[in-house]
Amino acid sequence: MTSHKHVESVGFIGLGSMGIGLATNLLKMVQQNNGIMHVHNRTAAKADPLLKQGAKWASSPANIGQQCSITFSCVFSDTALREVFTAYLSGHPRQESLYIDCSTVSPDTIRELDAKAKAAGLTFICAPVFGRPPAAMEGQVLWAPAGPAHALDRLQPYLDAMGRGTMRIGNEAYMASVMKLCGNFFIASVIETTAEGMTLAEKNGVSRETVLEFISSTFPGQLYPMYAEKIARNHFHLSPEVPGARVEGGLKDVGLIQSLATECGVQMPLGKLMLDHLKEAGDCGWTDLDWTAVTRVIREPAGIHRED
Repeated sequence: MTSHKHVESVGFIGLGSMGIGLATNLLKMVQQNNGIMHVHNRTAAKADPLLKQGAKWASSPANIGQQCSITFSCVFSDTALREVFTAYLSGHPRQESLYIDCSTVSPDTIRELDAKAKAAGLTFICAPVFGRPPAAMEGQVLWAPAGPAHALDRLQPYLDAMGRGTMRIGNEAYMASVMKLCGNFFIASVIETTAEGMTLAEKNGVSRETVLEFISSTFPGQLYPMYAEKIARNHFHLSPEVPGARVEGGLKDVGLIQSLATECGVQMPLGKLMLDHLKEAGDCGWTDLDWTAVTRVIREPAGIHRED
């Protein structure tokens, strides 16, 4: 969207590690087009950077619903999303408003909220993103939305302001949730196979750095080399300099993947293995580490002692 075009009243709920980056870029676009953006977060202090840049504080999701015709949310869990959306509806949003959720949640939850939105005369769009927090802050995430085509057309300029591209998944909102879980399964599989292969190599005298060099030279793209580097160099402790996804989040996401697979009768043995390893990592007290810390679960029975 170019400058000085009409923008609708926009709201953003949920300013965690992904939400803050998305909201920062959305605010820039809204302001460039003489609009106003309202923000809300459970921990109010997390909104301070946006408020300093000119965003308006909304006291509740209901307040967002009262003021905004386009609302985004990005929260951690199904439970949190249900609570936020219920509160949003209590504000009696105007007819034909769009509600766009960017969270990683179950397809059943999306179906449930989509039905509630339709009953209220609203359109619910599931629009998960692929990318880590730095990509969100840099406007480089990939969007994977699903919903009615006319609503996605209306939404597209806002997605363009926050990402590097959009892959439309379908006309039913829940389809995007399915795609997000499949995408996260592919990522989890990369972590599991890299951790296992690198441990096997190390146990037999081949250094992690050699395996990392092999992966970086052999596999195109960023995914395998990025996770291989984290595993080889024990970059399990998260910080602004070492961003990532926590074991807690991986446990939630892979749990959702396995639940969906069970519901539809799909066998996913690698997914079950990764879930077991994540549970073991959680039992060891590593929930706040990057989810590549499942490598420890694989290394320690092999007699490879922790260095971090």
